[in-house]
Amino acid sequence: MKLIEIPKNKLEQLYEKKKLTTYEIADIYNCCQATAWKRLRQFNFKARFPWNAVNLPKKKLEYFYIKRKLSTWAIEEKLRIPRSTIHRKLLEYKIKRRSRAESHIIYPRKNFSGNKLEKAYLIGFTMGDLRTRKIYPNSETIHVDCGSTKEEQISLVSKLFKPYGRIWISKPNKQGAIQIECFLNQSFDFLLKKRILMDKWILKNKKYFSAFLAGFTDAEGCISISKQKRAFYSLGNYNIKLLNEIRNRLIGFEIKCPQIIQSRSHKGYISKEGYVNKNFYWSLVINRKFYLLKLFDLIYPYLKHAAKIKGVERARKNIKIRNKKFGNINMTS
Repeated sequence: MKLIEIPKNKLEQLYEKKKLTTYEIADIYNCCQATAWKRLRQFNFKARFPWNAVNLPKKKLEYFYIKRKLSTWAIEEKLRIPRSTIHRKLLEYKIKRRSRAESHIIYPRKNFSGNKLEKAYLIGFTMGDLRTRKIYPNSETIHVDCGSTKEEQISLVSKLFKPYGRIWISKPNKQGAIQIECFLNQSFDFLLKKRILMDKWILKNKKYFSAFLAGFTDAEGCISISKQKRAFYSLGNYNIKLLNEIRNRLIGFEIKCPQIIQSRSHKGYISKEGYVNKNFYWSLVINRKFYLLKLFDLIYPYLKHAAKIKGVERARKNIKIRNKKFGNINMTS
């Protein structure tokens, strides 16, 4: 690297007589401020001001460092104040320094609301369709992502997490799959837990269970009309233990459910979208009118997926039409 030469007589003229700053001198010689400062020290020039005489009030520093989350490098560039001085001012004003992980966070983030119904829903949705992780152990970012060929699914994930952090959405790949990634703060660490079954606080409370099941349904459920023109509800997943737990809880609410069945899609099966079955796939199916309506009463207030909400409305209409046409068959327990 070429050594930047700044003659002593030039420094004397620029720094002492014209009172230029080290930044202005650096601009003249096309070098960094640190180089200009080193040359001043090399020729034993006395600094004009001590560091604490720099005009950088606490409120101004808090605005750039805390509110706008600028790095000390960015503040140096913006205010033309040496970075070392900024560091000392942070100490003087007792402004808490950001960790290395925090310093890389550019976009604003908000804490989770703390609402337990929302929390139960998000846990259900995550167990069905999301991957959650920290990219590295000391990260202060909870990374949530998933891929889908369904635009409604991507839209829902965005809607769920956009109020809390940055969202990135890819363009569709050759199979039409879209990737969405969400960057959240550590108030969402409850999503990192590797769950096989529901948390007890969800299982024991009817409203929390309903919100959880709505989230799981939005991720993994299907509410539609069969070829035989009969409404049905289907919930599929690799986790047979969770499906059995859901089934038993529904039975506790007097919603009879047939046994869990194994899907025809075997382990290793590759779907049209290119997704590979990691294990045997299981399904919980309900199609009896009386129990469908009871199930819908349970989860409909908490559903957020546009297709699932429409599915419930179509299913209810289908049941109403069938009852009118054939009578209230199978409309009691």
